[in-house]
Amino acid sequence: MKRRDFLKWAGAGGLVIPSWAVIPEAAAQNALYSGRILINVHASGGIDQSSWVDPREADRTLNNYAGVTPANVSGNIRTAPMGNNKAFFDRYFMQTLVINGVSSETNSHEDGTRAHATGRLDMGYPNMSELFASVHGKGLPMPWLNAGGFRTSAGLVAATPMPSLDALRALATPNAQSATTDFMKQSDIDLVHAARLERMKALDARSDTLPRMRIVAQQFLAAAEARATLQRVSQFLPATLDNFPAAHVGLIAAQAGITSTIQLTSGGFDTHSNHDAQMANALPRLTDLVDYIWQKSAALGIANRILVRIYSEFGRTPLNNSNGKDHWSVGSQVLMEAAPAWGNRVFGASGPRHQALRINPATGAVDPTNGVIITPRHIHAALRTYLGINTTDPRFNLRVAANEVPALFDPNARTGYPTL
Repeated sequence: MKRRDFLKWAGAGGLVIPSWAVIPEAAAQNALYSGRILINVHASGGIDQSSWVDPREADRTLNNYAGVTPANVSGNIRTAPMGNNKAFFDRYFMQTLVINGVSSETNSHEDGTRAHATGRLDMGYPNMSELFASVHGKGLPMPWLNAGGFRTSAGLVAATPMPSLDALRALATPNAQSATTDFMKQSDIDLVHAARLERMKALDARSDTLPRMRIVAQQFLAAAEARATLQRVSQFLPATLDNFPAAHVGLIAAQAGITSTIQLTSGGFDTHSNHDAQMANALPRLTDLVDYIWQKSAALGIANRILVRIYSEFGRTPLNNSNGKDHWSVGSQVLMEAAPAWGNRVFGASGPRHQALRINPATGAVDPTNGVIITPRHIHAALRTYLGINTTDPRFNLRVAANEVPALFDPNARTGYPTL
């Protein structure tokens, strides 16, 4: 029986199952997850590339800082003199790849969010987190933890909404009334669970068991394995959460080995007016969140397993009459790992006013004749290979020719900030 069929049957029978505690499709993995962890951070609203990692220092129609304050320089990466950009990239430039000149092929929030999450403007493609979870997190209790952004499933793995600390604690230790008191004697609970498990094993082994009863027995056995896995989380739960609760819960789940990918969001980037003032709030929230991910994951001992992708639905135009910026299809993405061979690089570029430019996929050089315009599907194609999540399913083919896949992870392929 498919999981969706079981849920329909359970609902018809009056059984209520929380969305974040659904029984896994398969029995929980015997070994807790210890592989790579993908963290997608959606800069919601359309982050302005020239306030971020593709600065323009001379054109005051683009930036108020132009001609007044020069761009920050952190290794080979240039950033706008706004927010906490300098401190953040001074700290992390060696583990950072900037991808500039990315064409979202839209200036719609909904379509751009979907395109950057899935790689395609078309509907029906899996979120990168979903595809990653379907390959690396199958059978985990919470393979794909989602705290915002695009979460529509393509049918591979359903997103698990990020639980609160109390919900996670209740899920991991349902018999605990408090930190020191249980609802019932745990030894009695263990005896009940053991008896139920033996009864279900016997029921599943009988040749004359009715199909529906066999299904119930098999689902119970799968749930028992998942429950045992979830109980491991209790040893990692703190008394309180840090200032980034969703990220904290996600990293706890990753440390405990019950999730493989985390999706987070940081908003405030839809700056149609008072652009600089809004950036003064939104940029530090984003960089502080990502800094927290790296600092906390290091403290938890999992930093060397993490890849962080920071993306937005599109970029932004020059300044308008309200001193804001409107939607623009060309923007930037950022990739980070703890100690990558491909860090401290910029791949791709946009024109003087952030026009899309053609880039040689193999070298990163601007190539107006034979180059390709980088789109989300090109980035996804490179990431699918790098993360080991390529799929042969023709329904999810990104339709990117092999010679168009950008060499994002080749340390020798770079564009920098060409003078155009």
